[in-house]
Amino acid sequence: MNLIDYHVHTTFSEDGVSTPEACAKAAAGRNLSGIIFTEHLEFIPPPDSPEPAYVPARVLPAREYGLAVAAVREQWRGRLSVGLGVELGLEPHNLDAVPGYLATAELPLDYVLGSLHFIRGVLVQEPAFADRLGPTEAARLYFERLLTGVKRASSLGVCDVIGHFDLVKRSPTFGGFRLRDQRVHVEETLRVIIRGGLGLEVNTSGLRQSPGEPYPGLDTLKLYRELGGEIVTVGSDSHTAATVGLGSAEALEFIRASGFRHITLFSGRTPRRVAI
Repeated sequence: MNLIDYHVHTTFSEDGVSTPEACAKAAAGRNLSGIIFTEHLEFIPPPDSPEPAYVPARVLPAREYGLAVAAVREQWRGRLSVGLGVELGLEPHNLDAVPGYLATAELPLDYVLGSLHFIRGVLVQEPAFADRLGPTEAARLYFERLLTGVKRASSLGVCDVIGHFDLVKRSPTFGGFRLRDQRVHVEETLRVIIRGGLGLEVNTSGLRQSPGEPYPGLDTLKLYRELGGEIVTVGSDSHTAATVGLGSAEALEFIRASGFRHITLFSGRTPRRVAI
């Protein structure tokens, strides 16, 4: 069984609490075959930006990060596949800054996850976002902004897979997410993802959180498949070694239930299908 975790944060992310070594050890202990570290890649916005920074304290230190992952990869060679990745914020100021960063950082990336985290300075998973607008309007605005980010990221070629697609449903006050309520916006975004050669992450953190289901839900993942989506990965969105790999086995069953018979692995940002 190809148990993988392609969404792991360590102390190289502002909100990560475990070292890369500890996360790799946890992955091996849970019999994963592969792990990719996806540290936050966020940039400080210009002074006139309407959006504040998500993690303003620092930009990911490329050289230090690359050396740390290389050391972990060597340590676990032959026992665990270890990849170097980032989670790029799809907010406009991040997309403006990332091409120059990637051109000069000399970071040999295996995988870039693109995710939308905040709108109008508020994290989209917080009640402060959904409660102010109501669930229908909050979801509409979220997918509108996500679509804009996906289009730009696709045109720049700066990401491979879209993370936690329907994160807006995470708020404990959001209620159940119903695809039919946002079908037009969801389908348009999925079509852009597919046309751009991008993939969709099955993010298992939703199993540990209030939705009680992955991001995206089964109906949305089925729609992605029906529209021609082919690239699908699995990630726990862990920020601690304690949750690395959690939900990976359940995710494979979830992916099968949506009609897929494969997941996608990445190396050097090149996708490769493997049967499940």
